[in-house]
Amino acid sequence: MILIAAIEIIRQISPFAGMTIKYILAIYFCGRYLQKKERVPLVWGMGFFFLGLSQVPFMAMRYFQDPTTNAEFALFAAFLAALSLALLYYGTSLLYFIKGSFMREKLSIISFVVMMAVILVFLLTQSREAILKSLFMVVSVVFIFPMLFVVAVIFFMIWRRLEADDPRKTSVFMVGAALLTYSILSGTTSTYFGTPYDWIFIALSILSFVVLLYGMILGRATGH
Repeated sequence: MILIAAIEIIRQISPFAGMTIKYILAIYFCGRYLQKKERVPLVWGMGFFFLGLSQVPFMAMRYFQDPTTNAEFALFAAFLAALSLALLYYGTSLLYFIKGSFMREKLSIISFVVMMAVILVFLLTQSREAILKSLFMVVSVVFIFPMLFVVAVIFFMIWRRLEADDPRKTSVFMVGAALLTYSILSGTTSTYFGTPYDWIFIALSILSFVVLLYGMILGRATGH
């Protein structure tokens, strides 16, 4: 009985826990921007802000029974997720790639346009019921998984480039590992979502963001 109750608590608090951590990261980076007026913390702050905000429409859907209204919430959430992921990729690319590189601004814009095209296809071709059934999975598997996987790889590349005695080396590795874990969990969401064991993956997702929070704020993984 205790285990069942604990599992139910994990399922209930997971949306709020994830959103809270994302907003803490957003506030932290926006605060660093106000202190230093640098572009990287501003981009990261906005990325985490929109990533947290993208959960609000999904949470609001619990209180509406109208498929049309909920489909609009889902589409808006997908737009916010696409925007946040493009910003998080852009913020990471600024840390590694040189100015003028295709891998910075151009790829960030292209990735956002591609994600918006996917959302537009859903809007024009799918019924409201189909949007509700499929869009969450598309955001997790098609948006979050590849984008955060690439961001994680870039952090590992940064980690390899740092000197062994660099104080940021451990925190950069932790951030890369946390993002990689979360991206893989998102990419495999269709295999566990709605199963009796989905709480394990939910707990791992929360843990990955806690590690991310530690690496970003206490470890100063981005150098800001």
